[in-house]
Amino acid sequence: MQPKLKKLVDQGLLWQGKSHSSQHQSYLSSGSDKLDNVLGGGWQLSGLHELQRQCHFVEQRLLTPLLKQVLVQQQTVFWINPPALVSASGLAWQLSQQSLHVVIKATDQEAAWAFEQVLQTGTGIALLWQQQQHINASTVRRWYKAVQTGRQAAFVLTNIAKQPEAKAYTNRIQLHQAAARADVVKRRYGWPVMNVDL
Repeated sequence: MQPKLKKLVDQGLLWQGKSHSSQHQSYLSSGSDKLDNVLGGGWQLSGLHELQRQCHFVEQRLLTPLLKQVLVQQQTVFWINPPALVSASGLAWQLSQQSLHVVIKATDQEAAWAFEQVLQTGTGIALLWQQQQHINASTVRRWYKAVQTGRQAAFVLTNIAKQPEAKAYTNRIQLHQAAARADVVKRRYGWPVMNVDL
């Protein structure tokens, strides 16, 4: 590399793209080949993923393929403060098999603590529903460290931030009301990508 370019890279003023290899990382499919490609392989294990949505339940298109993979791996799914009651019979019908689900209903502070504890154990996939105003950057950093310890995928489902704040999420995705497309606002392996078909 030329000395002037190296100096800019060292100062953090220039980003140097690197080819990434999925050989060293483990991924879960998002259920969309296009989104998997944009994310560098899918939902990275040991990753903290934020799904921002315009309204409730648009995330179902991405959660269903995830739950099916977790079922195959015989892992537990932790539902922390979901927006509606989780139906055991509905899950059994949708997933075609019985699986282990733990539902936690708590205050925002207790839910954040429970989420962190689940992430540290590495016993399954954790899903947390919480409003943006109850999540600060230091909390997200703690969650990120916990997910690195537990080496599992974790998902935070929130409303769309009007004034986005830099937080330690591996990926930040905005789901639109139609649920047929998403904006990848932040991803590990490149710049944002808008209007990704699901």
